[in-house]
Amino acid sequence: MALKKTIKLKRFQVLDAVRTAPKDMGVLRLLARVAGTFGDSLYGKASFDVVVVGDDPLVSLCLAASLKRSGKSVLLAPDSLGTQDWPSKDWGYRLAQLVNYFDESVASVLSQYLHDFESQDGYMKALSALISEVARHEQVMILAGDCLQSSKGMIKGCDELIFFPVRGEFQHTPLTNPLWRIVRESLVCLAFQHSEIEFIQARRLLITTPTSRFIDPAIGTRIGVARETQMDRNRYSRADNVLSSFSLILREQ
Repeated sequence: MALKKTIKLKRFQVLDAVRTAPKDMGVLRLLARVAGTFGDSLYGKASFDVVVVGDDPLVSLCLAASLKRSGKSVLLAPDSLGTQDWPSKDWGYRLAQLVNYFDESVASVLSQYLHDFESQDGYMKALSALISEVARHEQVMILAGDCLQSSKGMIKGCDELIFFPVRGEFQHTPLTNPLWRIVRESLVCLAFQHSEIEFIQARRLLITTPTSRFIDPAIGTRIGVARETQMDRNRYSRADNVLSSFSLILREQ
């Protein structure tokens, strides 16, 4: 059974009231917003070193494992283009083919970084090994079902990135990889209450596949499939996509 953690709402969150205020909010309205934190205005947030957005379970878990080893906290945020934003009718199918492709070269890369995984093992063994490494620790969490919206340039903000849950009226329901269900069964799932003002604060954004219209890709670092400019002209092999998730962390240590 999946472990679930819900973001707590708190009073007296003055800094959060300022950071999440619209960029063009004037002084008087901002003061009123701050005053509200001493009354009925509640704010809730969860902070992480890194948010990983995209629809590539394997590469996302590789990133999570690498970041966890280096002491970083990670939030996995499965997301993809909404079906209405697909550039072609078969776009989702081609993305699924790319991220689910697994051969000996991919296994060889993984065997260099994962314990109890050998080059002759398969895709599900790789997922199992990665999940085991990051499971049931609050250092690595996954969103229970919501998608995120970036906010840089729209709010007053701070030195770190702030993400809000995409509101229901936008009807953003991407067809994400069904393997995320397996991941959610073992990781701590983070849930919003969808009440008052809730957000995710992070130092960095990593992107594993093309982002939805709610995420500004300019604020993140592209990993794996997200580096491709055209889905039907792959510059990188799947093994290189997986390797990029490990090499990024190694380069920065």
